Amino acid sequence: MRSFYWICFSIIVMFTCSRSINSKEPEPTYPIQGTFIQLLENSHGQWSENEWIIFFSYLKKLNISDLYLQWTVADTHSFFYSSTFQTVKLPPLETILRLAEQFEIKVNIGLVYDYEYWNQISNNSDRVKIYLDELLIRSKLAAEQIKSIAINYKSFKGWYITEEIDDLNWRLDDKRELLFSYLERLSDALEKLTPGYQIAISGFCNGQIEITEFNKFWDQLLKRTKINLVLFQDGIGTKKLTFSKLPGYLAAFKKSAIDNGRNMGVIIEIFRQIDGYPINKNTFNAVPAGLLRIIRQRQIASKFSYNIVAFSIPNYMMPMAGSSGNALYNKYLDDIEKRTNP
Repeated sequence: MRSFYWICFSIIVMFTCSRSINSKEPEPTYPIQGTFIQLLENSHGQWSENEWIIFFSYLKKLNISDLYLQWTVADTHSFFYSSTFQTVKLPPLETILRLAEQFEIKVNIGLVYDYEYWNQISNNSDRVKIYLDELLIRSKLAAEQIKSIAINYKSFKGWYITEEIDDLNWRLDDKRELLFSYLERLSDALEKLTPGYQIAISGFCNGQIEITEFNKFWDQLLKRTKINLVLFQDGIGTKKLTFSKLPGYLAAFKKSAIDNGRNMGVIIEIFRQIDGYPINKNTFNAVPAGLLRIIRQRQIASKFSYNIVAFSIPNYMMPMAGSSGNALYNKYLDDIEKRTNP
């Protein structure tokens, strides 16, 4: 009888051990941690303080901890008081930093956005060099003026280099060298201007470059610069990448970051493009994506980083973004509540 019980006990132990060995904890799906905002003269350049308070209240409700100002100079218009750029009616930078401090949100400040950037970098090397040299002067000038405002606030986390890096315009060695030189000089200047503050940049991929070459490109870029946070745009909203191709490029991107001792994050596009290149010749237009697609994007991003940044909550996932933005806002809140308190 004792032998029988011993055999039964052994079977139960083996079964339990087998289950513990074979069972696997579900991989986490991290919430969105940050968002971009593109400051516009005709809206954000005229907002009252109360409108900014409402904006930050929504971010706080969504548990957003990082805000990325994609730029603070749009062509010639600055969103801070400036003696050299054309200041918008109600420059919001100081208000943003002050309220972000109150709401315990960190701010990464972008520099100069030039409307001709994509056209200019498609030119030959000689013209690209002239363009990037001029852009460097403008960006450094903006940073020097912004510093006197930003360093007064604990919410200031660092800088965001506005120029997005793609996989098509820098394929030639001479143009690639021009890019690396530009980023090297700009990041050096930012590091000297505000030692210890974060310097971030983002890039994306059209899926038209070999993964090994993509890794090599970012490895070279990071070796040359003081950039310490790289963000990869997942390209799902614009269909630059598919769900099947995305993990391979993310893995290569993460490897270049790890090999160079840098931090990385993933930008998930929470929109669905409906107009603009390559769909048609209309101006770019997009609508909020479905929650299930966004969850899938977060699941993939979570395999590579906890730092998930949305592009962009103000445009597509906030009551201020209209009825569809309000609907996604409420659905997302319900989803993260369920995941936090299952």
